[in-house]
Amino acid sequence: MTQFKYISLISNEELENNAVIPCVDEENYSCILIKNSKNKVVQSGYSTDNLEVKLNRILAKNGFDYYFHIIKSKNTDAYSKNQFNTIFEYVFKKIEDPIDDVELSTLITSLEDYFKVSPEKNKREIQIGVFGELLTINYLYNAGYEDIVNKFHTNFYSKHDVEINDKVRLEIKSTTSEKRIHHFKHNQIMRKDVDVILSSVLLEESKEGKTLKSMFEDVMDLFSDPDSKFALQKLMIKCGVAEEDEGMSFSFEKALNEIKFFSADVLPKIPVESFDGVYNIEYDVDCSNCDNLLIDELLKKLEA
Repeated sequence: MTQFKYISLISNEELENNAVIPCVDEENYSCILIKNSKNKVVQSGYSTDNLEVKLNRILAKNGFDYYFHIIKSKNTDAYSKNQFNTIFEYVFKKIEDPIDDVELSTLITSLEDYFKVSPEKNKREIQIGVFGELLTINYLYNAGYEDIVNKFHTNFYSKHDVEINDKVRLEIKSTTSEKRIHHFKHNQIMRKDVDVILSSVLLEESKEGKTLKSMFEDVMDLFSDPDSKFALQKLMIKCGVAEEDEGMSFSFEKALNEIKFFSADVLPKIPVESFDGVYNIEYDVDCSNCDNLLIDELLKKLEA
């Protein structure tokens, strides 16, 4: 983890040669200095819910002036410091050249989503769904399909959770019910253009089980791409998972033993692809009596 040194201890050499510098101000707030691509002297600034942004600032050091923007965390608690360090590692640290105030403001706007936690009323449903997604990634990776880490959440606007390739999709459904019943949109499983595979995850809550935070940590170790790691970090924040709240916990071994995969072709469904004038068709599907894919069959479909 990056060490944020006090701003007063930054040397002239660092100010001259670095586009991005992590630091701590005199009030012990974490900051990031971003070198300005323009020597602007008209200062401006604004605040978001989580960040204070100071644009076009001049830092004087030993008779020399340096032009920077300053991004400051508005909180000093451990949770906020961890979030701030994460956006430094996965976003700001990648900046290699100075940027102007407009470019920085655009980047800051996109980052606000990172700090947003799902409303409490939705948190349980989201945590159940995400645990099932992470469990599926873990299962497939250890079963030999390591490329799953390059496919997960590369397209958040897809109808399905994972686009394996242009012909295969993976949809992941999780439930805490004893019955293998899942809710689908009709166009998720009634498809002629792509082969849809269902990962069906049965979860049992357990105080002594594996927490969602632990599941995130296990899966994070499988990823090497910084952008993918940051996407997982954002997903963890969305779930409300942190050091002081590790999220729901489930019986991990039981879930692994009971995970099943199905071709959407064998699932009960309305046998019509579309209806004139009828939209947003959704229904529950009982998969209990469907023939599931064996692991060899599954890997063959995924690797085709």
